[in-house]
Amino acid sequence: MAKDYYKILDVPKNATKEEIKRAFRKMARKYHPDVNPDEPKSGETFKEVNEAYGILSDDKKREMYDKFGVVDGDPSTYQQSGQGFPGGGRTYRNPDGNTTYYYSTSGNPGGFDFSEVFGNNKSSRGGFGGFDFFNDLGDIFDVFSKRGTGSTRARSPSYNYPREGDDLRYDMEIEFMDAFYGGKKKIQYKDPKSGQMKTLTVNIPKGIRDDQKLRLKGKGMPGENGGSPGDLYIAVHIKEHPLFEIRGDDLYIEREISFSVASLGGKTQVPGIEKTLNVTIPPGTSDSSTLRLKNQGFFKINSNERGNLLIRIKIKIPERLSKTQKQLIEQLKAVGL
Repeated sequence: MAKDYYKILDVPKNATKEEIKRAFRKMARKYHPDVNPDEPKSGETFKEVNEAYGILSDDKKREMYDKFGVVDGDPSTYQQSGQGFPGGGRTYRNPDGNTTYYYSTSGNPGGFDFSEVFGNNKSSRGGFGGFDFFNDLGDIFDVFSKRGTGSTRARSPSYNYPREGDDLRYDMEIEFMDAFYGGKKKIQYKDPKSGQMKTLTVNIPKGIRDDQKLRLKGKGMPGENGGSPGDLYIAVHIKEHPLFEIRGDDLYIEREISFSVASLGGKTQVPGIEKTLNVTIPPGTSDSSTLRLKNQGFFKINSNERGNLLIRIKIKIPERLSKTQKQLIEQLKAVGL
């Protein structure tokens, strides 16, 4: 059975292109992998929302979909297709069971370009590219000064039924260790419904990443015509740590060692997040090499599993040498070291 793209985006069949775009962005935010990192099916729903937008935002594809329930050249819309016939025509089985004959003169059927949606590069989370579905959210502190007591979005005759309210954004900065251990943080904001200042407790999941979003359902702008309120997205920003650098689940740190330890091997200590760690330096360690300590990195989100601590070795070259040190180095130089 063909998919109901209007139902997927939760818009009426006479929705305008702007209303379809707005609904698409709202649904994409809701199912974005950044907001649902532990939900494996969120990525599939996210793709389905994009598929619906790809059809309904294109005038020709939408016209064909409205008429026949399918789009020429797009197998995802087929309920049941027959054999093609001369001249580029196709046969389709309509929802009522009748067969429709459709002729297309398009030179590029099914050629919707998702570069606007996904960008050109794969992202580290979800693989949906560089398009930011959160960059147009209104700031919760600016919602009254910029929008008055309600939304400035365009009204349309097609929306005479309950409509969900706008989503809002709140930027919250947390300490490195708060991201590592997780916990609760309180924020104060102006309630978009009443205009009064409110305090809200936000649960920070253990192992959260920088710029990850937390979705608080129903804390956005009020709905219209009895519709439910929008959501509030907390954009989490982690303060930099003076020693550690986060890359995925791993932590990086630099450690300086002497030339003699690098050559002969030995022991050194490095700071870990929770305690000082002993590290064995193999003989012949070169400058800029990396040593790995398993399970000493950052927590994987909402898990007790941890990444690695990666130690970048820097060999210290003394700026000044004592007379004895200089003599010893001269001796090493003489024997080819």
